[in-house]
Amino acid sequence: MPAVNDTETKSEAELRAQAGTATLHVMPGPKTHASAELDHRSRAERSNRSRLLHAASDAFAQFGFEGASLRSIADEAGASFQLITYYFGSKEELWTATVDYLFDRWLETGRGLGFTPTANLHEQFHNHLRLLMLDQIQRPQLRRICVQEFLANSARYEKYIVPRITQFQETLGQPYYRDVVRLGIVKRYSPEEVALIFSSVVVNNLVSPLYVQLLFGLPIGTPKSIEMQVDLVYEILVADPEATHEDAAHPGARKHTADDSRGIVYAMENARELTADGNHIKQLELENTRLKQLVGDLSLEKQLLLDRITLLDRSNRKG
Repeated sequence: MPAVNDTETKSEAELRAQAGTATLHVMPGPKTHASAELDHRSRAERSNRSRLLHAASDAFAQFGFEGASLRSIADEAGASFQLITYYFGSKEELWTATVDYLFDRWLETGRGLGFTPTANLHEQFHNHLRLLMLDQIQRPQLRRICVQEFLANSARYEKYIVPRITQFQETLGQPYYRDVVRLGIVKRYSPEEVALIFSSVVVNNLVSPLYVQLLFGLPIGTPKSIEMQVDLVYEILVADPEATHEDAAHPGARKHTADDSRGIVYAMENARELTADGNHIKQLELENTRLKQLVGDLSLEKQLLLDRITLLDRSNRKG
């Protein structure tokens, strides 16, 4: 025990000795009114900015840079026209922020893709194709803006869009398609060819929707239309190059089969006779695949319904 000096009691000396090892717990005090007001203002600003970017995405995609009206964007966002100047400045700065916002969403989707080597690689790739096509069709604004700026031969295309597309391809697109080829999922095409084939199908849905609708006889964006196109691209890409000539001579002999009733593609490489237990496991795998696609269809239908409700609400507010 430390010595007690003339000005403190024994208990005070003991407390002083424990102070070196004691843990001081400081309870946070209640938020001040100013702090709470600052938090509320920060949330409001994020909400305003987000709504303006969302409205600008639709406007620039539909009307182009020249045709989009800043006042209409503000009205659609339910925000004051002056807030566009406050948050972004000029019309071109709003357009640039919108393109950055849309590319960030692209990057977010791309980062979520990857392969688990211990799982069915072909099934994963098929699911990736569905997810990417669904994402592009449900959120077509960036693709449309890119096409508009390219056709207009604008300075914005070279200055803003080309660097961002290059970044996306170098960081996510090319590495992903290289993995598709490296893992043996696609054998007859290079990574660049895989990217071109899939991208061409997606772009047709956005740029020439009527053409695609006439070809498939289905409205763009419906679950059946997406599944048919995904299945078609999948079968083209994963076709075994060694079996191409044999398949052409004997159309009935195919390694990759599709369940026409559900539009499901299931790859059976190195097929061999299975035991009863093996057949049961394979049947469970097929049923699991069907359930996953059913969930995907239901999710898509739900999203399309929500989008339609949102459009109706906007129409009612304008009316």
